[in-house]
Amino acid sequence: MNPPNPGDWQRSSPFALLFFAGNVVRILARAMLGALIPLIAIIPLVRDDPGALGILLLVLGAVLLLPFVVGAVQWACFRFRIAGDRLLIRKGVLKKTALDLPYERVQGINVRRSPVDRLFGLVTVTLDTSGSVQAEGKLPSIKTEVAHRLQRSVTALRPVLGGPAAGEGDSAGAGASGSAAPVEARSGVGPDPVLLRLGSADMVRIGLASRNFIFVAALVGVLTDLLQPGDSLDPILEAIEAGFDSAASAFTSLGALAQVGLAAAVIASIAGVALLLTVTAAFLRHHNFTLQHDGGRFRSRAGLLTQREVVVEAPKIQQLTVSQGLVLRWLRRYRLYALPAAAVSPDAGRVSAVEVPDVLEVPLLGDRLAEELRSLMFEREATAVPVLPGSLGLKRVSPHYIRALALRYALVLVAVFGTLLLLADAGVFARTSTILFWWAASMPAAALAAWQRWRRQGYAYDRDGLASRSGFLGSEVKAFPLRKVQSATVRQSPLQRRKGLATLRVQLACGRITVPYIDRRVARALRDYILYRVESSRRRWH
Repeated sequence: MNPPNPGDWQRSSPFALLFFAGNVVRILARAMLGALIPLIAIIPLVRDDPGALGILLLVLGAVLLLPFVVGAVQWACFRFRIAGDRLLIRKGVLKKTALDLPYERVQGINVRRSPVDRLFGLVTVTLDTSGSVQAEGKLPSIKTEVAHRLQRSVTALRPVLGGPAAGEGDSAGAGASGSAAPVEARSGVGPDPVLLRLGSADMVRIGLASRNFIFVAALVGVLTDLLQPGDSLDPILEAIEAGFDSAASAFTSLGALAQVGLAAAVIASIAGVALLLTVTAAFLRHHNFTLQHDGGRFRSRAGLLTQREVVVEAPKIQQLTVSQGLVLRWLRRYRLYALPAAAVSPDAGRVSAVEVPDVLEVPLLGDRLAEELRSLMFEREATAVPVLPGSLGLKRVSPHYIRALALRYALVLVAVFGTLLLLADAGVFARTSTILFWWAASMPAAALAAWQRWRRQGYAYDRDGLASRSGFLGSEVKAFPLRKVQSATVRQSPLQRRKGLATLRVQLACGRITVPYIDRRVARALRDYILYRVESSRRRWH
């Protein structure tokens, strides 16, 4: 069979049925979440009625079979066509949808290879456009040569102009990424010089610095605590309960030093299990991570089972986010996100019902490579704007910000503990004095938290860009060129008006950035200058 012409209407592989069925499963799961409890309550009622139980099982079977039936119909109605200057997609069963995506709107090409796709030589391609937060142009389970043809078509029509040469910039920064694996030099390399490659030791660092590490450790601890003696256990766990009873008796017979050692061993075991889970997740997502730079394009590849490839052009990047938590600060490493237009926060994308495209993420890098990526992605703009959270070039905001935050936290505490006092008066809680004690003890903690937030807050700017730092225990810097701004406003609260302060709010295509409690004259001058740079710039913002 001859391969189809580039301009012919084509179908995805039959294995794309799994993709469409998965979408239906996600929709049904969200829709049936509220009906799950009534369904569980019905099962004991119909257990002794064979007819009703048969009908219930038939309904459940139909629900399980429905995604595959709907997915097969959606696959049969899905068509796409790779034209000379655009991608055309036709899909829908009852509601027909026609997508016309010009290549000039494409700001990133994301490629995923699931284990099934890799087994049969298929890929899933997503075209990230600036017109929507959702992943608009998605071609599931297509042949590799078709994906390469689409990539060549987009690349040929969207050349990157004005990007720095591959040998320019601080070449020493390429080797300062902190990776255990060697990093190739940028000068004299082929069309895709490697900026960063992460090894197995880096996966351990990523897992240790993961935000989910503490959550997983707490979850393991809670599950362990639920199995302690005295809890109401099911009959199936009675044998386990007897084992815990004997273990508790043996524990109480030990000396004080032995009890401390045993408790430390249990805590270490919980932390070890949590670290094992987070490191495993890091291997699955970031295994063999490679960051390459070709002219003005950045390409990242990673993944153990499902391989991900993200390609984004430097002119499309609206904002650069560099974050550093407590563990990353100890490791002297950072995490970097390059957000294009209409992008959302990766954490928000995981919980959102909207399917969002992948964002160019560098999970672990050093300070010199972060500075070099800033110069490469912003194309020599904002050269004096720092992107590292610990930079001395970031100015702190007014100390009056501490008072505003402390007042905000105090109001929240008043609402929480006031509700607890009402419940205590109603007889739910027996000790009102205990609630009042913790209420009084929480006020200094709120003031300390406000002071810590103020220490992390900062900003810096030059003639081309602006950066804002925020955080609590960790720090995060968001930097962007001024010409990318869509709107800039200055707002004042009653406290700010009395102290001659103001808050600058800047709206980008990928989100909003706030610089609170700075001098009112500085805020207004920055707003006017940002709007002037936007109007006077002859360069495109995307």
